[in-house]
Amino acid sequence: MPETLAAHPAVTPPLITASGLSLTLTPTRETISIGPFAGCLASLNTALGITLPETFATTIAADGVVYSRAAHDQWFATAPEGTGLMSRLEASCMKLAALTNQTDSRVTLSLKGIGARAITSKIVPIDLHPDFFGPGHTALTLAGHIPIILTCSNADTAYDFTVFRSFAQSLHHDILVAMNGGIPNSERV
Repeated sequence: MPETLAAHPAVTPPLITASGLSLTLTPTRETISIGPFAGCLASLNTALGITLPETFATTIAADGVVYSRAAHDQWFATAPEGTGLMSRLEASCMKLAALTNQTDSRVTLSLKGIGARAITSKIVPIDLHPDFFGPGHTALTLAGHIPIILTCSNADTAYDFTVFRSFAQSLHHDILVAMNGGIPNSERV
């Protein structure tokens, strides 16, 4: 019989502080990919009781489920671990959308503190000015060579990097290097 792999943290250590900033591996959240079937988006919105974001943004439903645009006609729904999110979504929208559990494939690193925007701008090629990328905005982009979903939690002071679990340690290292002024030709925060 095959042996189950032992669970281990995606990054070590799970919390680092430097220059007044903190980089944290956030608690695992149930993550479900939602892909509406053709012609079913309006019915899906009704079944969920919200309007899924039409732009790359994040919406929080009354029950605390966070919905983020992840791609063309694809959204992620996330909730705290152990809330039975997949079962809840299957009950309300199984005939309206393809649902895929992504919980074990992605993790989120959270960068917080004064200067978080300056550090984030060192490794992502998008305009992070609050007029264009403020709280609740989401972008599919690269952090160096790593594909991420970037969410602004708080203008200037908090960004969440959602990444494939297998890339998390590399992203963690790159952010830490940026936090310590290790990106050539960039200022130290």
